[in-house]
Amino acid sequence: MYLVTAVINKTNLKNVLEDLFAKHFEGITVSDVIGKGSFGLKEADNGVADLVEKVKLEMVVSTAENKERAMECVRSNAHDLGRGAGKMWWIEVGGVERIRTGEKDQDALTTQIDKKIANVTHIATTHIDTPCS
Repeated sequence: MYLVTAVINKTNLKNVLEDLFAKHFEGITVSDVIGKGSFGLKEADNGVADLVEKVKLEMVVSTAENKERAMECVRSNAHDLGRGAGKMWWIEVGGVERIRTGEKDQDALTTQIDKKIANVTHIATTHIDTPCS
């Protein structure tokens, strides 16, 4: 399993998400971030450069093949020949658990659409609503 992280321009977010969803990637976290890329903290006039607003996408995928497919979605939709197109990286993940169902690892990353699981509401009973004998 891998955590794929990408920092991209906000203008590319919609296209990246549409491509990821079309390829059945779920569980994507998007955050607003600011930062500086590899072109340094000083501009040509020796003034301090402004921090740039971007978005960060994070998703955990189950296999190396899915990692490459997710990265290609980002790459093909966020590619820009100018400065500041963004960065993408990945790290191995030791384990994942879906909080709602308790599923772990690969099962926790399988899409709900693929499993054909409806949203389940768990009805809890307590001693208050259980008849006494």
